[in-house]
Parts: sequence; structure tokens; C-alpha cells
Amino acid sequence: MKSTLFILFTICLFVGCASVKSEGSAVFRVECNVPEAVVLLDDVPLGRASQWAKQDRFIRPGFYRVEIRHPNYYSHFEEITVADGGSALVKAELHPLLE
Repeated sequence: MKSTLFILFTICLFVGCASVKSEGSAVFRVECNVPEAVVLLDDVPLGRASQWAKQDRFIRPGFYRVEIRHPNYYSHFEEITVADGGSALVKAELHPLLE
């Protein structure tokens, strides 16, 4: 019984993964003068700007609010729409906070 459930779970997992891939993808890249700044899509952190600059990374097609944030700099905000198979490049020049 346990082995049957494990097999069904595994099959569902792979079928679920296949459906995610069939939804499509879009290339997303960030160029930022502060490599350690954090990239957020719709307030969800994706990692540092340097991770999204060196190589093309993929996101699902759609509309996004992008924020590039670092505690010592003013944040950069941008709205993007990417189509299936399309691409988006966000260029952010962060400026230091005034003291």
C-alpha cells in the first residue's frame, strides 16, 4: 500500500512539473550598479542583482512590479510585462541615500 502511494505521488509530481514547464517562460535580466542589491518581483525576493545579471534567468510570462533594493541606496521601481518566449531587461542605477 505504501509503495503504491509513493508511486502515485511520484507520478503526480512529475505531471505537475511538466505542466509548469508548458506554461511558458520569459527571460529576465537585471543590470545594476550595486551588485549586492536585492531584486524583488511583486514583493517576492529573488536574490541579488548580480545573480540576475551574469546569465539569463527565466520567469513566468506576465505583468510584474520590480523593485531593486539596498539599505544604503534609494530603491528603483519599474513595471514590466513579458510575453511567453519574450524577455525583459531592467536597468537600475541606484543612488546613495543622503545623510
